[in-house]
Amino acid sequence: MEVNNFRKHLKIYWQLIKFAAIRDMTYRLNFFLEWLVEFGYVLTGLISLRIIFVNISEVAGWNFHQMLILIGLGTVFSETILGLFFIFNLRKLPEKITRGELDLILTKPLNSQFVVSMWRPYFTFIPSLIPGLILIYLGFTGGGYGFDPWLFLPFLTIFLSGLVIAYSVGMIITTLSVWLINATPLPELAEHLLFLAERPHSIFKGPFRIFFILVLPIAFMVSFPTQTLMGDFIWWWVPAALALAAVFLKTSALFWRLALKHYQSASS
Repeated sequence: MEVNNFRKHLKIYWQLIKFAAIRDMTYRLNFFLEWLVEFGYVLTGLISLRIIFVNISEVAGWNFHQMLILIGLGTVFSETILGLFFIFNLRKLPEKITRGELDLILTKPLNSQFVVSMWRPYFTFIPSLIPGLILIYLGFTGGGYGFDPWLFLPFLTIFLSGLVIAYSVGMIITTLSVWLINATPLPELAEHLLFLAERPHSIFKGPFRIFFILVLPIAFMVSFPTQTLMGDFIWWWVPAALALAAVFLKTSALFWRLALKHYQSASS
């Protein structure tokens, strides 16, 4: 039964992505301008990084080309998270609760967590991945790094697990808006926490490093996948990433159900 339910939601989500593509491409000038803004944002970050490395050779053990790969993968990561879950979904959840729109969502014969967090994908995020991919390419070619095809599967496993962890963290934090009325900054707080993943995990020392590996495991979102791409892979990252993804996803579902038990509808 669970498998069939998963397949049903997967088919619905695929249709939602197609609808999002049609909707966003209807206004092609806006689509192009939004992509241009994203490209400009990445270009500004690249210029800032170049300025930083004028006088230094490394940041927390990462050289310029390694940082290019890290920022590039971080761009891919953040655009994916924002496009699939935040821009039109989790950012709007506090507002939906305040306006009573959650009442309507709860009447749908679908998983309510799925509806509030994934109902409207932001299709523009797909071309916004291109600047990130360009940075990864420049980092690999400029640094003379070779890609080991045998590490692609470990990389993909860790990266996808990081996406699941990031989604779960965002869902848990935003779910607090069920209790905290008009808590519109909550999704922004979640985003800012996840943006820490774009920094090398090695900048954190002592207890902070343990915290950002196990408690809020942002190291599995960008740093560890980047190191795996560059050939610096440690075997335990894969089972740890899978376990953390499963735990955080289950926790987000349980926390959402708990919140719904305390939810007072707008009609009550």
